[in-house]
Amino acid sequence: MSIKFTAIPTEIANSWRNGGADAQGLLPEHRISDGSAPCRHCLKNIHEGKGVLLGAYKPFQSTGAFSEIGPIFICEDNCQRFESENGALPPVIAEREQFLIRGYSADEKIDYRTGQIVKVKELPEQAEKIFAYQNVAFIHIRSAAYSCFTTRIDRAN
Repeated sequence: MSIKFTAIPTEIANSWRNGGADAQGLLPEHRISDGSAPCRHCLKNIHEGKGVLLGAYKPFQSTGAFSEIGPIFICEDNCQRFESENGALPPVIAEREQFLIRGYSADEKIDYRTGQIVKVKELPEQAEKIFAYQNVAFIHIRSAAYSCFTTRIDRAN
């Protein structure tokens, strides 16, 4: 099995850039990057001194106990959405040490067998193990320190 990393939709990033509200109904906050802000659209760190938008994001379609809303950063300027090639790690993942990962069912419920802190070098192998559970439809990668949504892992076609 192969995996792919799925960045936030371009429609969300463009909406924020064009004055649209975030998942809390608020306008995203403008900041200047210190070089450590990870864009959830291009999946690269936003260079120091560049504009950043900080807003609330809900990486789920449904609303319920598991549909968390949390802070994310995106590049204030247009950026190219990350497209996964052959399961290659996005730069924002490859440049960090570890992440929290957990699998979700198609109805967006956490599979409690799957949550773990994973070293980046073990991420693809652990994702494939999680996808071995038939009910797991997708995996979230979240910051190990803050648990903020980073990106999603899907099965590659």
